[in-house]
Amino acid sequence: MTVLYDAHGQKIDLGALRREESAPSLRSVRQPFSGHPSHGLTPGRLAAILRQADDGDPFAQCELFEDIEEKDSHLASVLGMRRRAVAALEVRVVPPRGANRREKKAAELAGEVLEAIPGMPERVQEILDAIGKGYSVSEIIWEISGQQAWVRDLRWRDPKWFRFDPDTLSEIRLRDLQHADGMPLTPYKYVTHVHKAKAGLPVRGGILRPCAWMYLFKNYDIKDWVTFAEVYGQPLRVGKHPATASEAEKDTLLRAVANLGTDASAIIPESMLIEFVEAGGKSGSVDLYERLARWCDEQMSKAVLGQTSSADAMSHGLGSGQANLHAEVRDDLIESDARQLAATLSRDLVRPIVDLNMGPMDRYPAVVIELADEEDLDQLAANIDRLARLGLPIPAQWAYDRFGIPAPKEGEPVLAPSAPAAPDLAANAQISVCNQISADAVDHLAGRMEREAEPITDAMIAQARKLLDEVNSLEEFADRLPELCGSMDTEKLGELMAKALAAADLAGQYEVTRGE
Repeated sequence: MTVLYDAHGQKIDLGALRREESAPSLRSVRQPFSGHPSHGLTPGRLAAILRQADDGDPFAQCELFEDIEEKDSHLASVLGMRRRAVAALEVRVVPPRGANRREKKAAELAGEVLEAIPGMPERVQEILDAIGKGYSVSEIIWEISGQQAWVRDLRWRDPKWFRFDPDTLSEIRLRDLQHADGMPLTPYKYVTHVHKAKAGLPVRGGILRPCAWMYLFKNYDIKDWVTFAEVYGQPLRVGKHPATASEAEKDTLLRAVANLGTDASAIIPESMLIEFVEAGGKSGSVDLYERLARWCDEQMSKAVLGQTSSADAMSHGLGSGQANLHAEVRDDLIESDARQLAATLSRDLVRPIVDLNMGPMDRYPAVVIELADEEDLDQLAANIDRLARLGLPIPAQWAYDRFGIPAPKEGEPVLAPSAPAAPDLAANAQISVCNQISADAVDHLAGRMEREAEPITDAMIAQARKLLDEVNSLEEFADRLPELCGSMDTEKLGELMAKALAAADLAGQYEVTRGE
């Protein structure tokens, strides 16, 4: 029996793969309940939570990040934007370059298994939870029967159920009652995605760490803003009574002033007076609170989206030119997230699928998640046609990929240009006879022109082939093709075409004089 090892050299236990290992339970350290460390959060408490995570125990940090994402609507919005931007991209499995038949079959198998995973876009979003928290873990639920292994589900696990090894603070381990430093993860059982927003430890790589400080400052600001609104939202009410007023009359006036704050109605003796005093300078204080809250939101947008225009759009409006200037998430961030996710899926999902179904291989298929470029397909088709006419061999598979068209399978019906209508032989018989002589003359002229033009066009094609040998890609060849055309000697070809056109003109005049 073949013994399998994962990418880290650990032996694969097929029996362990059939068991669900990290499910939550009230009788374990992995309970479904969560605390709320954001309640009463202070700068000192936040710093302590982050330091605890730096020491390898991210439990409180994970709870805090979950808490602030729920409480801050702006943060939840931009994080969702970032995750959805990658989850919306197509996930493909491709064989290695120059793949043999077995490697191509492995890529096809892995692609089928990934497509069969229920709710794969949502599973991708869960894996991308690592963008905010620095890492994410999803348990693979295998369906193993005989020699076949399929992924029945990918189940997201709360990151606070995991910790890091004490030696390197880089190995993700499962919290367990029997293991104080965490239990090593079973090979081929998890998809562990570590997001690299910056170099360093995984627990410090999440973009929610800088956002946590912005949340704290904004939280203080909002509390003060609400207090300000409670105090200055209504005018100051001052009750005046005569100096001879009794204590009972004073109490009556005080109750009347208080009731004006809630009931907007009161009864007082005629000899008493209530004045409403407007506090001056309130607008400046309101602007201060609003500017600070907006600034905190902008810093979160920069950390998550790479820019602020699409998230905030300020006072210019969501439909303005400034708001439309940038996409929701910067393309370089999407491409970086996609590359990191593709590497994780290739390592933790595609390789196990191939090994469990086909055995170990020297080279494995890889997941490709690309940001589609908006390309002028009409121009591309024209360039391909021009290059093909010059004799450039163009791989058909490359053209299929560029146009997003799947290659037809053997025997599959394909689209083809419609055949020209059959000519009416009876109606055209007389015309054919009359044109026979002139057709022979045209064929003679065309043949002579082709023979005389052949050395000229061969020289041009040789220049194109020389350029093709110099460049590294078809894209570079297409970019330099206009330069090549401008440097070609077309004088001889122009003279030949001028002679041919003159001969054709004379032949046409001759036919007209004969009534043809």
